[in-house]
Amino acid sequence: MDYRRKKRALSHYRKANKKHFLLASGVTMMAFSTGMYTTQVAKADQTATTTQVQQQTAETTQATTEAKTDLTLTTENSSQKTATENEVQAETGAVVTTEATENTQLQDTEENKITDTTQTVETKTEPTETETKKQENVETQLTDKAQTTVQTGAQDTQTTTQPATSNEVTATQATATENTLAVQKADFTQNVANNVAVSFAAVPTPDHFNIGDSSYTRADAIDVSSYQDWLTQDDFNKLKQLGIKTAIVKVTQGTGYVNPAASKQIEYARNAGLNVMVYHYAMFDNTSAGYAEGQHAANTMQNFGLSKDTLIFADMEDSSTYSVNAQANLNSFWNALSVAGFTNHAVYTGGSYLYRDAVIATVGRDRTWIAQYPYTPVRGGHYEQQWHNAGYGAWQFASTAYIPGREYMGPLDVSIDFNGLLTAPVKNREAGYFDEITLNGNDLSIRGWHTADLSASRGHAYVIVYDKTAGKELRRVAYTPTYRQDVANSYAKNIYNAANSGFNVNFSLAGIDISGHELQFIARYSDAANGEGNHTDMWSKGYILLKNEVGNFDEVKIVGDQLHVRGWHATDRDLNGVTSNLQLIDNRTGRVLRTVNYSAVARPDVVKNGYASYKNAANSGFDVYIPLSGVDITNIKVIANYGSIATLSSREYHFAREADYFDDISIRNGNQLHVSGWHAADKATTRPYTFLIVFDKTAGRELARVSYTALNRNDVANSFAGGIYQAGKSGFDTVISLGNADITEHELQVVARYSDATSGEGNRIDAWSRPLVVAKRDTGFFDEVRLVNDKLHVRGWHASDRVSANTVANIEVIDTKTGRVLRSVAYTPDLRPDVAKNGYASYKNATTSGFDVYIPVAGLDISNITLVANYTTSGYTTKITSNNRNFERNDGYLDRFYVDGNNVAHVSGWHAADKATTRPYAFIIIYDQTAKKELGRAQYTVSARQDVLNSYAGGTYNAGKSGFNNVAIELGKNIIKGHDLQVITRYTDDPRGNGNYLDIWFPSVRI
Repeated sequence: MDYRRKKRALSHYRKANKKHFLLASGVTMMAFSTGMYTTQVAKADQTATTTQVQQQTAETTQATTEAKTDLTLTTENSSQKTATENEVQAETGAVVTTEATENTQLQDTEENKITDTTQTVETKTEPTETETKKQENVETQLTDKAQTTVQTGAQDTQTTTQPATSNEVTATQATATENTLAVQKADFTQNVANNVAVSFAAVPTPDHFNIGDSSYTRADAIDVSSYQDWLTQDDFNKLKQLGIKTAIVKVTQGTGYVNPAASKQIEYARNAGLNVMVYHYAMFDNTSAGYAEGQHAANTMQNFGLSKDTLIFADMEDSSTYSVNAQANLNSFWNALSVAGFTNHAVYTGGSYLYRDAVIATVGRDRTWIAQYPYTPVRGGHYEQQWHNAGYGAWQFASTAYIPGREYMGPLDVSIDFNGLLTAPVKNREAGYFDEITLNGNDLSIRGWHTADLSASRGHAYVIVYDKTAGKELRRVAYTPTYRQDVANSYAKNIYNAANSGFNVNFSLAGIDISGHELQFIARYSDAANGEGNHTDMWSKGYILLKNEVGNFDEVKIVGDQLHVRGWHATDRDLNGVTSNLQLIDNRTGRVLRTVNYSAVARPDVVKNGYASYKNAANSGFDVYIPLSGVDITNIKVIANYGSIATLSSREYHFAREADYFDDISIRNGNQLHVSGWHAADKATTRPYTFLIVFDKTAGRELARVSYTALNRNDVANSFAGGIYQAGKSGFDTVISLGNADITEHELQVVARYSDATSGEGNRIDAWSRPLVVAKRDTGFFDEVRLVNDKLHVRGWHASDRVSANTVANIEVIDTKTGRVLRSVAYTPDLRPDVAKNGYASYKNATTSGFDVYIPVAGLDISNITLVANYTTSGYTTKITSNNRNFERNDGYLDRFYVDGNNVAHVSGWHAADKATTRPYAFIIIYDQTAKKELGRAQYTVSARQDVLNSYAGGTYNAGKSGFNNVAIELGKNIIKGHDLQVITRYTDDPRGNGNYLDIWFPSVRI
């Protein structure tokens, strides 16, 4: 309801009742709807209202002399807040003019003050408040941003209206006695305890109740803003004890406002063990404004050190957000947050918000926090069930809840959680790493990072040196965490203040003997300035650091597929019987990736340059090549060891270079793509499988991929890319078949890939070629490819732009497995007017692109073939290719089988088989199944079987000539009565009936 309607309602009510109104805390909006009183209080940054009840009757005048009859409800007035919040009011164009005393808020340190205020508020059409939380849930708002105080023993309040010139408010303060304040506090506390409802004559109002009262809907969460800046750490601790699990803190509004109390409120909530969520009060009415407000919210959340998985609500209630594009506008807000890494989104809105369904649609009901206030929110009551059953995530059910014993400070908004939206458990996550530990003489340097959710309440950071061998602490140094972009981008980014987690500290170990001692290092966050108290620690592994050693890594570089490590390592230790080795260490995990033993080499320069006092100075050198295959070298360091008694650590090395070039990408012989070039990458150490992938950028899909074996490329090894892993063996030169893909005028790209999966997926490194636009060429289709007796019937069409008067057309039968041409048949193209009619009229020969040929296949292996239609013009060939075709049918039937009295078997039936194309000899074999032996065989000449040709087997090779009729086979004395005999029909390439054959075994018959 807009402000004019509110004013008319207020005026009408005053005339009807002729009484002053008592304003509920905050700006409470009321509606009469189906017998239920519904209110909604503007959330943070609202007008503070101090209200006293006064009667105009003589009895009331007399009663005003008794302090106990006064009921004072104290909230906050936006005109009393900081200049920062006045700036927010200025953004909305609101004007507030006040005549009277400025209300002094009742703070813990100002309990001797009491407010005596009279003021008049004039506003434009829109409310003066920058935020009116829950305003969409009301139908009639009796008052808004106004503060009315009726003084004891006074007459009706006199009001005047002045034009407002700024956000400043003129006010006159008056201070009452401490005793009067005490009485008012006591009265207010008692009224809340007794569930006294403030009323306007007969108008009912919502219950005032204490948080934790089991009669009312369970309170799981509170929401706060700058107008709850009176909340102390003790208040938050108390709320935790009363069952509150979450504090939802306003952080921003519009594109410029930041809640000045947010940082403190977040800190207090975390210290109390509450979940912390945030909300942004939306003002946008278009997508650009939505995105700008999202950026403002994201920047502020980052400045507060909030983790990227912090839940943020968009508070959708302000009438300025009304728009038919409300959903798109809110999605633009979400997009800005997501770009910044804040992807945990939810919506707060009211039942009467004009575009409620549109904004809810951006996240779903289960992630919507709905606001609506019944008079008495009974635990398990009708409205609680209603919102729960409707599928909402949470319900804000009251704005008149109080902290027991702190009722006089003001009410709080409370909400119940239905599905975990508001009560996700507090996550005390922690991560870190000691990147580098270096001992130089007595100076110990430790660099790394440490991030922990508990650091929010344990703000003192330390690194501690602990002597595990001696069982005691040696040193500790406090530090201020520094920015670490790599941590902010890593898996740890969702931990509190992860971006500011770095440390680089120095210790002096002068006077401490750590020779042979195992040291550990502790990164700590503590709530005590000395590093004790409550703390969370991260311990390093054990290190044995020796002071009396020195050395240098002169060269650490990739040469081919190995890491060349050259340097020297001098020590005072006795090295008799000690093994020398170099280790590659993963800096992120500390894991040893590879160890290579070495024999020391002479280094006279070490002796000459001031290190002659070291025992092994003259022979302290190393010059080692370490194989890198299978080793992740993106973040490593090298350690030179003398057994376990002396260690020299290098700096960090990051090998992640990559380079490539595609020398040639061209179409050859139809759909054959020639690709040559090179691709070298350091990360190929752990990605050994090489692939070339053809991607159709126009169609948005992959066309083909082939694996390849890298070729020698000495030119690359000698170029700028020479220091990359396997640069000298990074080449490729291959032809990739694109099958029958239609790539005419398509834009193709080739991807050179290193992968750790044999399929070419998995973890991979890709290099994309320049685009290749394929010129218009040819297209076509094989309408029919089927066997008709001993021939292959091939019918279809082939349209091309490259045909001319001397073009030769032919159909080829190709062995798919070997690529060998099995048979080629020339043909004269037929008329195909349907091709031109169906979208191919632009092709030169569209109307004469047909083919209909019969190809003899006797002698050909047609079990796996491909058909290719070619046009050859002046030595240049274009073609279309069919799908793979498999002809492997093998069918037959035994019409009659018997053995006569002379032991002669008679057999009739048929046998048709596709593989008979290469098996021209037909046999019938009688097999004794009982004795497991052959009894006899006879070759036969196939006979006509028109019935088979017309049957289901008609598409089988030579089906119409597949018969055998009364073939006689002499069994002699081989036959034994009672034995089971089987008939075998066979096609073979052996005149004797053996060789490569194809059989059908018919069911056995007992003699």
